[in-house]
Amino acid sequence: MSRFSIHAIRWAACVALLAGLGNPSLAKTKPSRPSETLLPKTTQGFFAISNVDLLSEHWNKTQLGHLMAQPAMQPFTKDIRRQFEERWSSIHERLGITLEDIRDVPGGDAAIALVAPKPGEAALAIVADVTGKLPKAKELLENVNKTQAHRGAKRSEVKVEGCPDPVIQFDLPEPDEEKEAERAAPNGQDAGDAAAPERKCPAAKRTRQAFYCLTDNLLVVTDNLDVMKGILNRALGDKKGDSLADHKAFQFITERCRKDYGKSMPQLRWFIHPLGYAEAARAATPEGQRRKGKSVLEVMRNQGVGGVQGIGGFADFSSEGYELIHRTTVYAPPPYKRALKMLVLPNRDEFTPQPWVPRDVATYTTLYFDILNAFDNFGSLFDELFGQGEAGVWDETLKSLKEDPNGPQIDLRADLVKHLGQRVSMVTDYQTPITTSSERLLFAIEVKDSKAVAAALDKLFKNDPTVRRRDLKGRIVWEFVEDETPAPTAPDISFGDVPAVAPPSHPLRKKKKDGEEEEEERKRLLPHAAVTVWQGNLMIASHKDFLMKVIAQAAAPKLLKDAADYRLVQTEIAKFDPKKKCFRFFSRTDEEYRPTYELIRKNKMPESESMFARLLNAIFGEGKKGAPRTQRIDGSQLPDYDMVRPYLGPAGMQITSEPKGWYLKGVTLTKPGDAKPKNDKKEAAK
Repeated sequence: MSRFSIHAIRWAACVALLAGLGNPSLAKTKPSRPSETLLPKTTQGFFAISNVDLLSEHWNKTQLGHLMAQPAMQPFTKDIRRQFEERWSSIHERLGITLEDIRDVPGGDAAIALVAPKPGEAALAIVADVTGKLPKAKELLENVNKTQAHRGAKRSEVKVEGCPDPVIQFDLPEPDEEKEAERAAPNGQDAGDAAAPERKCPAAKRTRQAFYCLTDNLLVVTDNLDVMKGILNRALGDKKGDSLADHKAFQFITERCRKDYGKSMPQLRWFIHPLGYAEAARAATPEGQRRKGKSVLEVMRNQGVGGVQGIGGFADFSSEGYELIHRTTVYAPPPYKRALKMLVLPNRDEFTPQPWVPRDVATYTTLYFDILNAFDNFGSLFDELFGQGEAGVWDETLKSLKEDPNGPQIDLRADLVKHLGQRVSMVTDYQTPITTSSERLLFAIEVKDSKAVAAALDKLFKNDPTVRRRDLKGRIVWEFVEDETPAPTAPDISFGDVPAVAPPSHPLRKKKKDGEEEEEERKRLLPHAAVTVWQGNLMIASHKDFLMKVIAQAAAPKLLKDAADYRLVQTEIAKFDPKKKCFRFFSRTDEEYRPTYELIRKNKMPESESMFARLLNAIFGEGKKGAPRTQRIDGSQLPDYDMVRPYLGPAGMQITSEPKGWYLKGVTLTKPGDAKPKNDKKEAAK
């Protein structure tokens, strides 16, 4: 599940750009028509702001709003703005609109959406109520005319029946990068299609277009004429039953959130259809720029992720007594197929931190997860990811683990997994001074039979050259180390790694250019892990020192459950409905964000060994094997973290399993003490 406390920071940056962190001038207007009633039913991703000025007002009341108004944060704020402008560049390329252009235009409800008009097609759409901001909207269209003319676009007008104002159409020139790709493709083929030599003619290319309409205080911008016509027809009341608001998943999500929220309009609304969004995003990406090999979309489709029919919710700043409050519904009605069957999260009552959880951790997460069920349904996902979709690779792996004379000879299900309970917990912390390897994690999985699990670990690790058996004061700890032995001639098994059990001809092994075979390199997620069984839990720590710290502190405990900030958050979460839950999360955001902040400040975030940094490197890497991404934010001018800390309050979240999916609710609390600068209004105005 998502870490919503992190999303809160991202939302804050987005708000800073759209709302400008300026002085809000609330227009007294009639309520806006919700944008979901205008957008088509084929909308796959949707983000809406109910009133930009109201959102700006509420943002400026938060401690994060006060922080971003501080003069010391202005260089960072400007760089964040630049980052969002760069992220917006693809939209600017398609629609000719910058964030600066659109920031002051909405007078009411405004939304951006990714639409799939037809299978294999994608369209962008922006709708905004411009009541009270009509001069700004007209100024935007004037700027668009100049921008598109400068780009060499051909302007024309389209009449939509029933709409009193014309739709402005621009036929856009082909981007330079696509021209280069065409020139590079052999024999006139499309870029990325060199594997089809039988094609003698290039495929007919669809003219890239952009459309704009300003009518009756409604601004519509899109790159698809049919989408434009549909929005205008709905605005005129001529189309019923085919809007996003009529989408079954969207309706379910909205009704579930409103059951907890009430009838008023939230500041932020969002919705995504995971599989549909992935398909539309892929369709919107030029073929030559798509990732090679099996796509995430293909894996999602094959593994039953389509069973998650929608995710969405509401969020509000400075509301209901919280800095941030968010509600999210995952609509996933059973029955589930393939890997999705792994997600069984039973609701329980006991969520008090265990008596070994230290008081001074940064975050604490605990949930209930049917591990045995997940294990029994893991095979199809393993086959998909590591067997190139070939069925039976997981079964081969399990068989090799059990029967290979050179392996651990362990029945993974019978000897280990069936002895695990359902409660899984995680704590995070960090070492000082902050370095790229400061983050510390510890996972604890409750066990039903400690002796059986300890025996399974012994089988699994005792002959593994990358794991060392440590006897620390009578406690057996298995520590992962660098392999100092020659590579074995027979396949070996490493816990935490993808097992190297594939035969020489198997897809898990790839060919070198000279015809020799080599096993594909795979890095452990926790390369310095330490594992033991202790106090009824299988403990897996990212580093041995953190594991031993937790064990040592248990002798003279200062426990998280007794900490004032933890108890404050839990008091608030205890008020939430429903009372039953499967997941609970607690964060000291001032501690959780510190390692990331310090590494950004030192311009070393991409080098971090944290799980979050590894994920960012995988997503935003430079495309070279083993090469981290380049840090795009200049953190060198950030102030000392002691200035930031007072603005970051504790946060919490709970998740409940429901008959048709999951319901999430979380909050960030105001940090005790007055972090508001005396001149925050003046600084915000600047």
